[in-house]
Amino acid sequence: MKNNKLGRVMTFSRMFSFISFLSATLAWILNIYAVFALSVASLVVSAVLFVRDKHA
Repeated sequence: MKNNKLGRVMTFSRMFSFISFLSATLAWILNIYAVFALSVASLVVSAVLFVRDKHA
């Protein structure tokens, strides 16, 4: 699931985890717990994507 435009700099799973981390941090600072829970869930999904990309 590697995007050719991203190349070797950032895979899709790393980009997904970076965006999830930023949104989780912002939601935690602003005390928006629903968005924080969704961001943590997306961090778990990005970890699964990262492991799957690493083995492929």
